[in-house]
Amino acid sequence: MSTKALAMETEESVLNELQDRSWRWHRDAAIALLLTILAFAVRLNHVDSYSLSEDEVAKWAAVQEYRHGNFVGVNSEHPMMLKVLAWVSLTAGARWNRLASLQSWPTMDPEGWLRFPNVLFGAATTAILFLFCRRLIGFAGSSAASFFWAVSPLAVALNRLAKEETPLTFFTLLACYFYCRAQQADSDFSERRWYDLSAVGFGLGLASQYILHLLGLNALAWFLAGRMGLNRKPSQFSYRRFFLVMFITFVVVNPVILSPANFNAIVHWLHHGGVRHSGYDFDGRLYMNFPSRLFAGVPWFYYLWLVLVKTPIPILTAVIAGSLLLLRDRRTLASCFFLSLGVVQFVGLSVSGAKWIRYSLPLLPFLYLAGGYAVQQTLKAAKGKVLSQAFVGLAAVILFGWPLLELQSWAPYHSFYLNSIGGEKQNITRYFAMDEVSEFDTREVAQKVCPFAPAAATVATARPASMAYYLQACGRADLQIVPLYDTHYAPRGGDLIVLEPSRRFFETQRFFDTLENSGMPHRDIRVGPVLASTIYLFDSSVRGPKSGKEELTLTQLRGAPTGFDNDDQGPASTNTIRFGLSDLTRRLTQ
Repeated sequence: MSTKALAMETEESVLNELQDRSWRWHRDAAIALLLTILAFAVRLNHVDSYSLSEDEVAKWAAVQEYRHGNFVGVNSEHPMMLKVLAWVSLTAGARWNRLASLQSWPTMDPEGWLRFPNVLFGAATTAILFLFCRRLIGFAGSSAASFFWAVSPLAVALNRLAKEETPLTFFTLLACYFYCRAQQADSDFSERRWYDLSAVGFGLGLASQYILHLLGLNALAWFLAGRMGLNRKPSQFSYRRFFLVMFITFVVVNPVILSPANFNAIVHWLHHGGVRHSGYDFDGRLYMNFPSRLFAGVPWFYYLWLVLVKTPIPILTAVIAGSLLLLRDRRTLASCFFLSLGVVQFVGLSVSGAKWIRYSLPLLPFLYLAGGYAVQQTLKAAKGKVLSQAFVGLAAVILFGWPLLELQSWAPYHSFYLNSIGGEKQNITRYFAMDEVSEFDTREVAQKVCPFAPAAATVATARPASMAYYLQACGRADLQIVPLYDTHYAPRGGDLIVLEPSRRFFETQRFFDTLENSGMPHRDIRVGPVLASTIYLFDSSVRGPKSGKEELTLTQLRGAPTGFDNDDQGPASTNTIRFGLSDLTRRLTQ
């Protein structure tokens, strides 16, 4: 072959490689974009349909303080980044709603705008998970993993709350992706740039939530990779530069950390300071829910059961199969990340005595990575086999169609989702009611109370902050809100007591023991498929229950003076109050 022919063949080969690389890049970009749009759509759908939780009201209150220039001592146990983003979102949302009302465009309630930043973070995590998985496994597996994140009801439900775990997960995954790019870089300059970006990502993650262990788990994954010889070359990593960039990013985004008052508030919070109620209702039994209790708190299998019952069966099958494969194929980067950020993180969460559903969010991408790995290996095994390919095609229809149908059938109450292992709709709120229901119906309760509650009446609820928000919104700032978990609270005649099964604590158990069988006037509040709350009108003249335990509890509840204190009121005022109570009783029992 002549030199000219060889040159032409080499040029053609390079051109083909460039074209192939360009095609793969455009294909990957298109899939990542489509999956991100899907994730955004399902997370945005009716995101304003349920009321704010206690934690979300704290974010809303912080935004109001920020608007007045007060940044110190405001919801200080959490970083300010999510609250600043909520401020921007609420401001932009108010302007959008004004414009949209003139143009007949869709609008969204403030609840939705408060949660909108997390909708964006949750959707964007889909693309980052796809890009990260592409560094570890093939195209089909990466697509499957990001699809699982996009449509899994558990991930969708958690991304629809204004809580810090969603941006924490996004920035941690982004930082892990940049770190992986640095480890696989082909030049020192490129490597340093990716390491700097990774440090920025971890800094933003820390500015989302004060959690450091995910940084250590990423380091553990690369330690395992190094022991197995999976690094291309010795790393040019500089601890000093990395942590300096990370610290600068953290302080720039979260400058309130420099305030001694805010720092003291964080330390106070870490030592459970200000905790006024305790207990987590898991499968009908109350458990203490503090990290220090370890195995003495919520049962260790909480997260195992959570994944088993809140993951669509096809996705769960892929996750289990992929987990077994990655435990076998340990000499892969995918296995290193699964072992570190999957298995080790899962064990750490299970050992801790404090357990909430939202704590599982940073774990989910690495479980879906395992599911994607199973899909990738299945396609690899079926390659070239006609019968196997037909089976794979049928499995793909089930794998991708089933979760979409279930997601639609449970919308917009994704947090209630249970698969057939968990009992589906027959067991709604049986296992995780404290996470699933606690924010859903405060607005509806307030709408029932506002029209007929007597002036200056007392409303006792385990959601005092959110109840105060919605009662003020309907013009009843005169009502007195009392935390139901306040151990010093003793009901008086005419008090409205709101029992929320999803807020059953050790401190509120006495009210459940007494009021549910007392025969006092009440009104049930349903939201979607569940009985979310019951409003009781406390009447000290109602005969108590028959059992000794309940009789004792009712006697304790009657410890305060019965009825209203009318010492400073004339006859007319007394009649007005009696009429209000009579009207309230009639409406509650209708």
